[in-house]
Amino acid sequence: MITLFKKRNFSDLLSDSFNFFKLEGKHFFKNYFIVNGIFLLLLIALSYFLFKVYFEAMSSAISPAGNPDYNFANELFDNNMALIIGGAIFFGILMLFITLLNFAYPVIYLKLYEKNNGNTFEIKDIVKELKMKIGKMFLFFLLSLVTIFPLIVILLLILVLLSFLLIGIPLLIITFPLLFSLMSLSLYEYLNNNEGFFNSIGKAFSYIFKQFWPILGSTIIIYIIIQTVMTIISMVPYLIGMISIFSTVNENGLNNEAEAFSTLGILMTVVFIISILANYILHNLLMINQGMIYYSIREKIEHKSSFSDIDSIGNHFE
Repeated sequence: MITLFKKRNFSDLLSDSFNFFKLEGKHFFKNYFIVNGIFLLLLIALSYFLFKVYFEAMSSAISPAGNPDYNFANELFDNNMALIIGGAIFFGILMLFITLLNFAYPVIYLKLYEKNNGNTFEIKDIVKELKMKIGKMFLFFLLSLVTIFPLIVILLLILVLLSFLLIGIPLLIITFPLLFSLMSLSLYEYLNNNEGFFNSIGKAFSYIFKQFWPILGSTIIIYIIIQTVMTIISMVPYLIGMISIFSTVNENGLNNEAEAFSTLGILMTVVFIISILANYILHNLLMINQGMIYYSIREKIEHKSSFSDIDSIGNHFE
């Protein structure tokens, strides 16, 4: 079992994040896929449908089936406009819901993990807690959308402009992980301690400056690891497919251009779906790392493990 309330330095934040998955990964992901499975399957089905429609329309523009006046794309959208727009709206809502669920799940899991001294809890406990907190998750998102996100956008625009003077580049590298940590720690505080939104933001801001460099360093490294894995997962099959497609076109001439484009559409759809799934799954590593940060800082402030040790000594003598 991983002790959550524990003072951690930079190396501890990294090692405990990975050790958590070594010890508890099976239980964590088993319940993760039970909670998220149906929504991820819906997302895959919708992604396939929308990409298929898009690439069929693009393919018809390249090869108009022997009739230059025939526009398959126009006919497709004219006859199925309501279905396509409805599918796109539902796709956006579903992605938002899954994203919120993916942020909430690690927070709830670690809360139950600490409460039950390990993974002795069941899926019904997770679902019950999620049902209790999902309203707060939506409120957190809405309040962030109208208060924090506009400030973040303005800050990032300023840093992008400063990047032309080179000084903005290191500031961007520092700012992105710090903003993610700020929002993640705010969410941990908001869901765990029933704090108000702005109180949670304020506490998270103070938490960051209690361990500024360890938080920054561990978040950057975890992010680099995730992006490296994502690149391998998405780009390698994409590049292999592209090489195969263009070699086929070169061998058989330009008459197969539309067929090659159709194959490219299927390939890009598959890569897109894999990338979405990988992003959601790997995101858990980042959130668990933020959880280790959160419980480490709370230990520095509240000394929970120290009090627990004192209580256990007293119980031992009794």
